[in-house]
Amino acid sequence: MFGSLFKRSKGRQPPEVLGLTIGRGITFDPIALRLLPADSLIERPDTTLMITAQGHCDLGEQSHMHRFYPDDDRFLIQFQGGDGETDERVDEIMLWYFHDVQYPSGDAEWGRMKTAIRQTGYTLRGEDGDHRFERAWFDTSTAPEDPMTYWEDVCDARDGSGRRRIFQTAMLFARPLKDGRDEMLLINMEEPEGAERSVAFMIGFPLERHNFSV
Repeated sequence: MFGSLFKRSKGRQPPEVLGLTIGRGITFDPIALRLLPADSLIERPDTTLMITAQGHCDLGEQSHMHRFYPDDDRFLIQFQGGDGETDERVDEIMLWYFHDVQYPSGDAEWGRMKTAIRQTGYTLRGEDGDHRFERAWFDTSTAPEDPMTYWEDVCDARDGSGRRRIFQTAMLFARPLKDGRDEMLLINMEEPEGAERSVAFMIGFPLERHNFSV
């Protein structure tokens, strides 16, 4: 279905996925943005976001994540599926909103966060109150579970230059909204090579192909 919208990358250039890559804009259908539930924690992005960096994660078992970082650093667009070159499938499209980013002060605080995201649920605290999320990965288990780990390769230019690597430790949680849909919480512990480590709390909303244009 989506294959005709891919173009092969050359050399180490990041691939175009559904036509999206560095230097291009993604324009959201304003109706789709208005359909975001009122009790969602995600903020509405501008109708158009320009992509300034692009990441790739090889998750193994022929599954890949392509991440597109726009000029508004509150948001991230993510496609999951094939490698974008030899395998052109797209299984999932997500819009992520950075609800919070924290910078642990030391190893002890970092370790406590790793322990917290292994549990069956996570309470996200905010100025408007607490929001309880239940673990979406390993949701049939009642025991602590190890989070997913992977490397993300990020580049800042269409020619593939400005590359950097980030080791990530992540767990996915969910909570029901009033309209019956689930809101996703991805807690992403990021360890960039040669840079300060951080923990990102990302609220996710699924997109359909007709919700945006490139």
